[in-house]
Amino acid sequence: MKGIRVGAGQIGMLVLFMIVGAIIGSLIGEALSPVVPVMKLSKDVELGPAHINLVSFSFTLGLNIKLNLAGAVGMLAGIFLYRRF
Repeated sequence: MKGIRVGAGQIGMLVLFMIVGAIIGSLIGEALSPVVPVMKLSKDVELGPAHINLVSFSFTLGLNIKLNLAGAVGMLAGIFLYRRF
């Protein structure tokens, strides 16, 4: 069994696999939610907006993640696929 690789490019690929897995899992969960009501359960994680004002420009950063059961399973599937290949 291979361990998690630790190079910068490999971490980027792992994050990509997890994000794609979460998106696909969430889409499948939304599609199955009328049949399986537990798929509607979700949790919102929000990092409020942070305003950064520099002399020549300013910008705002924020993050909002809505994760449901199928999205979490999709993330785990992404990790499994990453470790497999």
